[in-house]
Amino acid sequence: MKHEEFSSKGSSRHALKFGSQKINLHKSDAEFEPKAHVPTPGSADLCFLTKTSVDELLTKFHDARIHVEEDGKVVERTGATGTLKSIYLRDPDANLIE
Repeated sequence: MKHEEFSSKGSSRHALKFGSQKINLHKSDAEFEPKAHVPTPGSADLCFLTKTSVDELLTKFHDARIHVEEDGKVVERTGATGTLKSIYLRDPDANLIE
């Protein structure tokens, strides 16, 4: 695992990167959006890369009436492999899943 510092929306951020995977780190009391419903020190976001188009996944989530964060849209974000199209959901404990 290697430390990575990157810029997003004008802010300096930090992550732990290993291969094409990345764990974004939030600074306590200065979390960025979207975030876990109740962020706690030591928590992290979880992101999955998929070969399926995010637009196709978004349609499936809408059809299944699964709530999608960020106004129910696909958004562009800095991910493990650079700029990615992302969809944000919540698990049953309200943690953020990208």
